[in-house]
Amino acid sequence: MSATGESAAEGRPRPAHETLRDRLLAEAEARERAGDADAAVRLRALVEEWWRELESWDARVREVLGVHHEINNALVGVRGNTQLMLMNPAGQAPGVRERLEVVLRESGRIQEATVRLRDLKRVLGSPVPRPRAA
Repeated sequence: MSATGESAAEGRPRPAHETLRDRLLAEAEARERAGDADAAVRLRALVEEWWRELESWDARVREVLGVHHEINNALVGVRGNTQLMLMNPAGQAPGVRERLEVVLRESGRIQEATVRLRDLKRVLGSPVPRPRAA
């Protein structure tokens, strides 16, 4: 870990909640050294309870965000096949082209939403796979 809070192994900033936990535990140690063992025990207990709740929340969020990858993969197939159909003579039939264009337009909206999910994954510190063209 560098002085800037970056992990040398990962090359990205250390999450603020980890830094906060370390600071709170250091404060508990300082209180213990100052002779206030009861306050140190209470502070450690609160920090550990908060940490367990945070880890539980984090696991649930990461699970939900994992859906990003699944949606994006399916979307690549939908958009690609729709584009192929538009190039096919059958895709030029009356009414068909308009419907396929609706599929492309609406899948574009879904793609925008998956980009927001991907950006949220970055904010939360989860590794983000490189996007594929749709």
